[in-house]
Amino acid sequence: MSRKKLGGMFSDVDIREIVAHWQDILRLRDWDIRSLLVEKTWRKNGDVKIDMSNRMATVMVNRELDPAHLEEVVIHELLHIKLYGLDQMIEHLIEILYGDDEDARKQLNWGFFMEMLESTTEDLTKGYLQASGKRNSLNFSRVDRQVQEELSES
Repeated sequence: MSRKKLGGMFSDVDIREIVAHWQDILRLRDWDIRSLLVEKTWRKNGDVKIDMSNRMATVMVNRELDPAHLEEVVIHELLHIKLYGLDQMIEHLIEILYGDDEDARKQLNWGFFMEMLESTTEDLTKGYLQASGKRNSLNFSRVDRQVQEELSES
């Protein structure tokens, strides 16, 4: 990352540089991908909004993210672009099987699908980081929240 700010913060330019670097590696060159640094309070580290038919996407990154995890989050969101066709196919199949109803079977399968999508995306992210020689510390924020919930219950 080239433009470091005071206090270890990062800029939208830093995000764009990471997107450009990994867009080539992940074979997403035919996509128009922009970045958005989310300045307001937001519960997520990152997200991506995708327009498959026009091959356009916006990678969103939380300003409060620890800069040590910036590349990990960007790669994770880019992999969601790569997997988006499969994601949409499975979502559509769940809708066909269970309809628009909110029955328990649909919710169970939806939850299982989302967990598998996120864990697969995260595994691929870790693999790409390791293969590229990056030894950044991993983001344990999801697990940390679970630990805090567990400890606050007792």
